[in-house]
Amino acid sequence: MRKLILILFCIPSFLLSFGQKVDFVEQTLDSIQNINSKIEFLNDWTGKNYRNFPEAVLYYSNNNLELAKSVNNYSGAGDALIRIGLINKKDDNYSETLKFYNQALQNYELGIDSIRINKALLNRANIYNNIGKYDLALKDYFKSLTYFKKSNNLKILTSIYNNLGLVYKNIKDYKNALKYYNESAKISFENNITSTLYFSNTNIANILSIQNKFQEALSYYNKNLEILKEKPNKYQLAQTYHNIGSCFMEMEQDSMALEYLNQSLLLKKEIGNKNLIISTINSLAHVYYQQELYTKALIYRKKALTLAVETKNIEYQKDCNRELFAIFAQLHQADSAIHYILNYELLKDSIFNLKNLKQIAEIQEKYESEKKETQITLLEKVNKSRMWQRNSLIVLLILLIGYAIFIVRSYYINKKTHRLLQLQNERIQWHKTLLDQKNVALSDSNKTKNRLFQIISHDLRSPLASVYNIAQLIKIFIQQRKYQLLEESCHDMEESISNVLSLTDNLLSWSLNQSGKLPYKPAILSLKPLLENNLRTYSSVAKQKNIHLQLLLEETVMVFADRQMLDTVIRNLINNSLKFTKSGGVIAIGLNQSDNFVELWIKDSGIGISEDQIAHLFEIDHSQSYNGTNGEKGNGLGLLLCKQFIEQNKGEIRVESTLNLGTTFRITIPAAENTNEISTILSSNANAN
Repeated sequence: MRKLILILFCIPSFLLSFGQKVDFVEQTLDSIQNINSKIEFLNDWTGKNYRNFPEAVLYYSNNNLELAKSVNNYSGAGDALIRIGLINKKDDNYSETLKFYNQALQNYELGIDSIRINKALLNRANIYNNIGKYDLALKDYFKSLTYFKKSNNLKILTSIYNNLGLVYKNIKDYKNALKYYNESAKISFENNITSTLYFSNTNIANILSIQNKFQEALSYYNKNLEILKEKPNKYQLAQTYHNIGSCFMEMEQDSMALEYLNQSLLLKKEIGNKNLIISTINSLAHVYYQQELYTKALIYRKKALTLAVETKNIEYQKDCNRELFAIFAQLHQADSAIHYILNYELLKDSIFNLKNLKQIAEIQEKYESEKKETQITLLEKVNKSRMWQRNSLIVLLILLIGYAIFIVRSYYINKKTHRLLQLQNERIQWHKTLLDQKNVALSDSNKTKNRLFQIISHDLRSPLASVYNIAQLIKIFIQQRKYQLLEESCHDMEESISNVLSLTDNLLSWSLNQSGKLPYKPAILSLKPLLENNLRTYSSVAKQKNIHLQLLLEETVMVFADRQMLDTVIRNLINNSLKFTKSGGVIAIGLNQSDNFVELWIKDSGIGISEDQIAHLFEIDHSQSYNGTNGEKGNGLGLLLCKQFIEQNKGEIRVESTLNLGTTFRITIPAAENTNEISTILSSNANAN
């Protein structure tokens, strides 16, 4: 019963839409007297409507073909055959498409229509490429390339070069693929054809990624970001962010990969294409899997699988089930792993069966197509009255219109109700997502709070307890007139108080920064005086430990940063090096300068840091206390503060270390010469104020 109602609904809806188009075409044809003008109108209309009204286009293209043959209009006949081929291409019926394209070429050659001949060669080459006949595709592409070079049609030229690159990519001849993609990019760049330049850059980057040249690939994706700044396109921007994230994922730069993939995901969600969203969610899951964060990887893979089921995308479902098996295997959850590997095998078999069914369908479709052509020929001989057919159709539409209005109205009422329920469900899911995000943020906040309490209770109490004990000893030494011991005690008290002050400064800076009350006021600074001042501050500590401090900086270098934050970073890094460098060691400070950034490095000959320690060096919930070479206390808060301040100043901090040989901290700061960066930051600060 439900199927019958659906059929009854579809028939009047289709007939109504089809009838309107037929009326428009028939009325226009009646108003045109010249036959060649009618042929031109029909080819123009069918070229614009073959995607939305394939049945109507097929009908008029066949009629137009006969009309063009009757007056020997070979170009018109060729255009009609191209339209019929396009309808078959839309249904992936490539054998029929080739047949009509070949017939179109024969007509263009009879009409000596060079431009249409070469455009038809391009259409045929695209089909050859799709069905894997690459030698025939190359032959047609090179023929058309020769013609369009002479006519200097730059836009078509760039398209041909891109298609040639695609053929060579398919046969894994990456050298020639890059050659033609670069040729397309060159023409597009020199003539400011940004639409094809974007695709050329993407194609080049894809080949470089296949060759594991990810850094070079990134440079082309970044060129596309510049293009999209001038001509924004949300879809292309989402794909570019995804490609950049994938490059970083392959390079195992996980933080950068996650940043770009998340930006891509946000844009794809705005676009609303679920298949696009699935690809990015899968990439995010892969990054977390690489990081061995299997729980996070599991969440994203399940999201991807849910969307794949919704879109009925069997290929994505198969891949998600395979990856979920791998995750559960890592989590040692055998039952779940077996469940997903069984699903994977079932989906793999279903894909194989679908391919077989598709081949059978293509054979059957070819038979039906040939049968339909025979029927059309017979009908055209029998039925000579097109006007009677049109009038009959109009009468049928009038009889059905009342019934159709009732069906359509009922349909839209149900659709509206369904949409309201769907919106309510989406709202609930949205609130759930927000709640999950807040729970994660609250968990992170609790970890931070607990770690700070640990630092305050342990690392702040220890030096204060030392001060208290030393104060008690001082009274005893004064009474016993042991002035030498009194001097040593004063030195110990001074060192304990210095540790307390350093920790207090870091805690204060941390709390202000977390609450947003620490002002960020970047300015142009001379780096040398700042370094010299900090070296003077720590000269006495270095002298006590017999450590040589060396500043390898002769000229004046200007940077753009917040003075207080940069001073805190340098102070903490020098203090850290002094703690973990043995007596007689060396601490050297120098820099490397580029056009946009200054890299400041602080290298010591200390005890070094293990790889495991480096991995969690800047995480407050993993940071641990380590004693210096003379028993100095360290809590990791200073380094965490350094990372936040450097990132707030548009830079980054890196660590290189070898156990028992020393450690090098490298920080990058925007150079004062980087005027674009400075103007952007000053502008944002002005807006904020």
